[in-house]
Amino acid sequence: MDEECSEVIFGPSRDSLYVVIPLTVLYVIIFLTGSTGNVSTCIVIAKNKSMHTATNYYLFSLAISDQLLLLTGVPQEIYFFWSRYPYIFGSNFCFVRGLFNETSSNATVLIITAFTVERYLAICHPFLSHTMSNLSRAIKLIIIIWLVSISLAIPQVLPLKVVGKCPMCVMQDPIINYNFELSTLLFFVMPMTVITVLYILIGVKLKASNTVEKRISVNNRVIKRSSRKVIKMLVAVVVTFFICWAPFHIQRLYAIYNTAIPTKETRDTYMQIYGIITYISGTLFYTSATINPILYNIMSAKFRDAFKETFASCCFRNSHKLKLKRSMSVVSKSLTRCHDSSDSGSHDNSVQSVTLTINKNYFDSSTCLGEKLKKANIYQDATTPMLSNFHR
Repeated sequence: MDEECSEVIFGPSRDSLYVVIPLTVLYVIIFLTGSTGNVSTCIVIAKNKSMHTATNYYLFSLAISDQLLLLTGVPQEIYFFWSRYPYIFGSNFCFVRGLFNETSSNATVLIITAFTVERYLAICHPFLSHTMSNLSRAIKLIIIIWLVSISLAIPQVLPLKVVGKCPMCVMQDPIINYNFELSTLLFFVMPMTVITVLYILIGVKLKASNTVEKRISVNNRVIKRSSRKVIKMLVAVVVTFFICWAPFHIQRLYAIYNTAIPTKETRDTYMQIYGIITYISGTLFYTSATINPILYNIMSAKFRDAFKETFASCCFRNSHKLKLKRSMSVVSKSLTRCHDSSDSGSHDNSVQSVTLTINKNYFDSSTCLGEKLKKANIYQDATTPMLSNFHR
């Protein structure tokens, strides 16, 4: 195998540690932050009924596709940083990994586009949006998006096979001619155009509506500030989409249009350029799955409130149970001490006394236990529901 996988033929199996180690650390950070954001998004939307809207269903699906992208892509990318060849995972994994990765990337782009259309209708055509934007319609559209995504991914990944004496997962004869060009058109050029045009129309609509509101409102600064924030958000979405996805498609097109390499010098130059493009495009490609939860969820005040409510209630519920358990432990110890200081003949009745009077008598300040509870300062913890302060 070592002779068949010669570095003379295939080049170095990995780059310098000065490149590999920083990339590994960067990808681990991307994976952890992206997973945290996407999983948190799913939990918050699932647990809060107020978040069960058509818009948030799109965002829930976006979080699923982004998380799938991270799970199927980042671990193997990290492995490839350290060992480009031979490919040890087999043909089935080569195909399945490619299918999930391609499907999730397709779904991410289509969901962002559908979400943009939803925003456009809500702002520019509110009456039409009111009749069209319902949960059942959103669910049907999301299902269609996933079906289209996997249907268009299958022809892309069917040619993936593990070939050669030095096994590598590579693409053989494509099923569809110009499949990468078609993918670039369908999943970058067209969505980018739609997103840009619709967000420009949304920005124009917001500016026009703010001009009307200024005439009847004395608080012009607040209106102007909020309008600027929304427009900045729209610009950020468009710029982020372009920056994260353009290098990915450039890398693909560069690979297929530079197959004929006449000389060794040309090949070396090509490999250097291709390596740089691959690292940049891969990093930005997976970074999009980390940025999306921030752009579409965390920057929303409503989502932040729901996030705090969800995780605060969960944490304080557990904290309340723990404090109550500790309080009961203190009660039990106090009862034992009170009993030890009393007549020894009453030992058999003490347990019954705890069972029958625990809801009332042991809080009586005139008893030994009452005094100990006061000193332990557990009246409030044992009697006051802690969660009452966290329900809106």
